[in-house]
Amino acid sequence: MSQFTRRESPPYLEDYRQYRPFLRRDFRYVCAYCERTEFVLGGEESFEIDHFRPVKKFPEQQAHYHNLYYSCGQCNRHKGSTWPSEDLIGRGFRFADPCREDMYSEHLEETQDGALRARTCSGEYTCAHIRLNRSDLVAWRQMRRLIASDLLALEAIVKDLGLALKAQSGSGPQNDRQPRLVALQTTIARLRQQYSL
Repeated sequence: MSQFTRRESPPYLEDYRQYRPFLRRDFRYVCAYCERTEFVLGGEESFEIDHFRPVKKFPEQQAHYHNLYYSCGQCNRHKGSTWPSEDLIGRGFRFADPCREDMYSEHLEETQDGALRARTCSGEYTCAHIRLNRSDLVAWRQMRRLIASDLLALEAIVKDLGLALKAQSGSGPQNDRQPRLVALQTTIARLRQQYSL
C-alpha cells in the first residue's frame, strides 16, 4: 500500500505551481519523503513542489500532476534533479515512490535511535540521495516516537475515563468530567495530525 493516495482531480494547469492547493491536500500537509508536517516545519512556506521525475530528464512531465509531490524544502533540494541511470534501475537502485509504495515499511526501517536503515536497494538509494538520516530528521523521529508513546498512554486514560463516566450516572461533580474528556480526545487527535501519527 502507498503512503499517499491521490484523491484530487485537478484540471490540467500549464503552471505546475498552481497545483499546490491540490498537492497539499493529497499529501495531507506532509512531506512526501521525510513525513514531517507543515505544523512541525512552521507552515506551508517551508514546502515546495518536487518533480518526482526531474524536469531536466523528463521535461514533458513538468506540469503533469502525478509527477508532482509535496515536499519540504530540504528534501526537495537534496533530491534535486537526481535520477538513477538505467543500469542502476536494473539493479534495483531507484527512488522509492511514496505514491505507489510505503517506503517506510517496504524499503526502510527506523532504528531505536531514530536513524533509518535500508531494507532494499531502493531504500538505500532513496535514503542516501534525499539524506533521510540528516541530524534534524533523526531528532524529529526520536521526538515523534516519544509523542506516539505518550499518545498511547493518553488514549488508555481516555478509555478508562469514558468507562468510569458511563458507570456513573446522574448529575453532580462527575458531569464536569465530560468536557475534560472531550478536550483530551481533541488534543490527542490534533497531535496525531500534527505529527503524522
